[in-house]
Amino acid sequence: MPESSNTLPASNSAQDVATFRHDMRNALAPALLCADILGTHKDKAVQQNAKTIVDALENALKLLKNFTSSR
Repeated sequence: MPESSNTLPASNSAQDVATFRHDMRNALAPALLCADILGTHKDKAVQQNAKTIVDALENALKLLKNFTSSR
């Protein structure tokens, strides 16, 4: 079965995994920054939605760290 382009090949070195994790963190950083800025908005609904985004991004980063650390 062909390997999905969304998965890491089993033969990746520790350096490849570290590079992947670094690249993913960089890709998510702008969204986290924008959500942090929206968290200071005067509208409570905007603040709550920003918190939801921040929580989701932090959870994704935590899952990424746990996944790549276990390889």
